[in-house]
Amino acid sequence: MSPRSVANDATGRRRLATLSVVAAVLAGATLAGCGSEGHRSDTVPPTQAPAPSASTGTEDLSAALLTTAQLPAGYVKTVLRDDPPTRSDRPECLTALNSLESARSSHPDAVEARVNFAMSQSGPFLQQVLRRLPGTGARQNLRQAARTLSGCPSFSIGWSDGSTGTEQVVPRGSAGIGDTSWHATVTATTGTFTVQETLVLVAVGRTLLVLSDAGSPTAPERSRTLALARTAASRLP
Repeated sequence: MSPRSVANDATGRRRLATLSVVAAVLAGATLAGCGSEGHRSDTVPPTQAPAPSASTGTEDLSAALLTTAQLPAGYVKTVLRDDPPTRSDRPECLTALNSLESARSSHPDAVEARVNFAMSQSGPFLQQVLRRLPGTGARQNLRQAARTLSGCPSFSIGWSDGSTGTEQVVPRGSAGIGDTSWHATVTATTGTFTVQETLVLVAVGRTLLVLSDAGSPTAPERSRTLALARTAASRLP
């Protein structure tokens, strides 16, 4: 997912975490098939995950991304069509979520790696983003996002084609991971379709970890998501 994706009831659209998070359930998501559990591949043809950026410094971040070996059985790496909302009555809330899950950092010195997983075309979906920023940028971005999203209990979302929905953020506080962390439950509804995700933000040194774990109509168990976030943080260089 991104992990925050919003699904549109009329078109089957899903927005990853990406959600920016519900942000993941994307709907045009194409899952290439699953091999046997003992021979699962992290790259599943014909849908290929995007190649790591050629930018200097991405190699170690890409190597630190989760693989199917760290996930519950049944997940495969996949590519999800990201179609985040573009308007809201609370643009600061929408921008905060989009910047975490959908958009790449605008900082000229930022280095980023990301990966998406899904268990089936209907979910659950998992999105991980790793973003390395200079100085204390990772902590600053986390704190700013947590401060903004903690003030976003409910807001409207809309797309350029006229589709609309609502999104809700329920802050859960620190996740007790890394140097500093924060997590929340994010729920997006459009028509009769609901996607819910657990969004986890963790700063470890100069790296910001964004993990979005989404399902419909409810997210996977929060304890499972936090365990995956701990594993993801332990892999950071």
